[in-house]
Amino acid sequence: MIDWMTLRYPLRSLPGAISDRIRESLGSIIMFGPDGVSKWEKSVLDFEALRSDTPGLCWTVTGNSEGEQMLTIGASPAFLAYGNNVFGPGCPRQGAAVLVRFAQKCLAAILPPPEKWECRRIDVTENYALGSVREVKQFLRQLMTADAGRAKATSGGGDSVYWNKGSDLRKGKAYAKGPQLRHLLKQNKLEISDDLLELVDRLARLELTLGARWFRRLEEAGRHWWDLTESELQEQHAEYFGRFVGSQEVTDMGTLLEELEKVAPTPGRALAAHRTWAMIRAIGYELARESMPRATWYLHMKYLRAAGLSDADIGAGNVLLFRRREICIAQPVRSWADLRVA
Repeated sequence: MIDWMTLRYPLRSLPGAISDRIRESLGSIIMFGPDGVSKWEKSVLDFEALRSDTPGLCWTVTGNSEGEQMLTIGASPAFLAYGNNVFGPGCPRQGAAVLVRFAQKCLAAILPPPEKWECRRIDVTENYALGSVREVKQFLRQLMTADAGRAKATSGGGDSVYWNKGSDLRKGKAYAKGPQLRHLLKQNKLEISDDLLELVDRLARLELTLGARWFRRLEEAGRHWWDLTESELQEQHAEYFGRFVGSQEVTDMGTLLEELEKVAPTPGRALAAHRTWAMIRAIGYELARESMPRATWYLHMKYLRAAGLSDADIGAGNVLLFRRREICIAQPVRSWADLRVA
């Protein structure tokens, strides 16, 4: 699902009366609740630091690279449409339509259609149902060892885990959904039944943020964000987090050589990759990497990943404790019905 979207539109292209009224709030971020009433106003300029669980629509005036003033709006389409962001729309067009429609209501103005706006952020989220609250916390603690290349896992406080925090290209986050909802419930910012809240306590959430630089590159490639599909966003999510969690089931390392023989071009190369894995377990990731030519190392890493290991498995020299079907990256739960079945 799309947990957050940020859209912007040139102020100069809006009717004079609307743009003048908006310019009066330069330097501030204003948040409208789901009821369309202004809840708070802050003199904060970092619009992209807003959390995806903000229960309403925020707007401000920002500048682009040409120094042009832009009306910028951001919100969770799920919060606006359903009152919580556990599950929601996955199509960018549908999410943008919700944002623009709600912004028109809050600003009491007729705004351009969604496809005319620029997109500068989309948070793509998948939920994974585990057996208990304890399993969610254990899974998140295990992810603290999940590094991949330049993506280093860092703690966000509590059990939250971040990768590439602060990047305007792509960044990731893993956290437990239950505590987040309970916090908002205490602040009277949402309504949810006790039975649904108990189900949410079993959800681990992986959130990918596609930032401003990602969308600039998309435009440079001749594509418009409006043409992005739900499946493309899901592929981006799976590719990013697949490095840390993996997408296949590997429970018995005694079968690793068999798996390598399925993906390597020859039995000899499969055996060589298996020896590299044994070396990683014996002397550690860094020493093993330094002990062989760069090209050989990356070739063996390719085979090990294809056999079902994630970068976290390889870096730690073991298999993540939760290498099970319930949290397979290819099997998220995307609705309350899915969650009840899981």
